Amino acid sequence: MNLSPLLGFVSLAGWIMLIAGAAIAITNTARNRSGRSGILLALIGVVIGILFFIASTGVVEVGPTQVAVIFQSVGGDPASNGLWPTPLQPGVHLIVPIINEPFIYSTEVHTYTMSGTPTEGQVQGDDSVALLTNDGQQVSIELSVLYSIDPIKANLVHVRFQNRYQDDFVRPTVRSVIRDTASGYSVADLYGPKRTEMQQKAHDAIAAKFSDNGFILRDLPVRNITFSDQFIKAVEAKQAAAQQAQQAIQEAQRVRTLAKGQADAAVTMAQGQASAAVAQAKGDAQGIELRAAADAQALGLISEQLLKNPQLIGWRYIEKLAQDVRLVLVPSNRPFLFGMNRLQNGTPGSTTVGAAAQTQSAQAAQPTTQPAAATMAATTAP
Repeated sequence: MNLSPLLGFVSLAGWIMLIAGAAIAITNTARNRSGRSGILLALIGVVIGILFFIASTGVVEVGPTQVAVIFQSVGGDPASNGLWPTPLQPGVHLIVPIINEPFIYSTEVHTYTMSGTPTEGQVQGDDSVALLTNDGQQVSIELSVLYSIDPIKANLVHVRFQNRYQDDFVRPTVRSVIRDTASGYSVADLYGPKRTEMQQKAHDAIAAKFSDNGFILRDLPVRNITFSDQFIKAVEAKQAAAQQAQQAIQEAQRVRTLAKGQADAAVTMAQGQASAAVAQAKGDAQGIELRAAADAQALGLISEQLLKNPQLIGWRYIEKLAQDVRLVLVPSNRPFLFGMNRLQNGTPGSTTVGAAAQTQSAQAAQPTTQPAAATMAATTAP
C-alpha cells in the first residue's frame, strides 16, 4: 500500500477543516455569537494539514522493482552531486521534506528492439543495424536488447542520463558495438558457424559498457541477419553444387557397394564350389581306400581258403558251367580238375565221368612244334 497518497488525503482533510472553522467563526461573529468553536476547528485543521503534508512528502515508499535516488538540496556532498551515497532499496523510508527530493527508477527488465520491420521496435521504420563486412558486403542485423538498471549504481544513471538513458545511451551504444564487432568478419563468417562467435563478442563488449554506466545486460538475441541478393544467389548456387556433389558421391558409393556385393557373392560361390570339390575328392579317396581295404580283406580270405582247399578253384569253375554242357576242352598241359576216383564217387542222382582224350603216349607221338592237344572231359547228365 502506498502511504503518500493516504497521508496527502489526510492533509487535505486538515486544510478543509481550516476553511470550515474559519467560515464558522466569521458567521458566528457576524451574528454576535462566539466564534471560539470555529477558531478551534480551524486551528485543528491547520495542525492536521501541516503535519500530514510534511508526513506525505517525507515518506518515500520504494516498490519491489524500484530504486530511489535521493537528492539533498541543503548540505549535500558536492563529490556525489548532492546525492545520497546509497540509493534507497525497496521499502518505506523517511526523508526531510523540501530538503530531500526522491527520484524513483524502475529496475525491471527493459526490452529495446532494433528491427527492419517498420511496425516493430521503439523507432518507426527500418531501425536495423546496417554495416559492411571486412570483404565489402552489405548486411543488416536485427536484434533486441534486454537490460535493467543496476540498483546499486542508480546514482550513476541519474547523474549521467536521468530518464533519457534509453535514447542517449542504450540505443547508440548497442548499435556502435554491433557495427564494430560484425565488421571484423566476412559475410561467409556471419552466414556460417562464426555467427555465434560474433554474437558472444558483441554481448561481452556491450555488457562491459553497460556495467560501467550503471546498467545490467540481461540478453542480446540477434533476431535476423539480412544479406545482399548477390550473396544469397551465390550461396544458393554453392548449395546446389554441393548437393550435386553429394549425390554423385552417394551414387558412386552405391555402385561400389553393388560391385563389392557381386564380388563377395562370386567369391562365396567359388569358395562353396571349391569346398564341395574338396569334399567330393575326400569322399572319393575315402571310398577308394575303403574298397581297397575291402578287396584286400577279401583277397586275404580267398587266399586263406585256397591254402586250406587247393581244389576250390576247380570246383567253382565246374559250378559256373551251364547245366547243358556236355563237352569241355581243357589244355593238355593242365592237370585234371578232379581225379577219376573222386568224380566217380559223386553225389547221388548224377554221374560225372572224367577221361583223357589222349594218352600220355599219344601226346608224346605228336610233333613238338604243334600246340599241345586239348584234354577232353565229358560230363553226362543223369
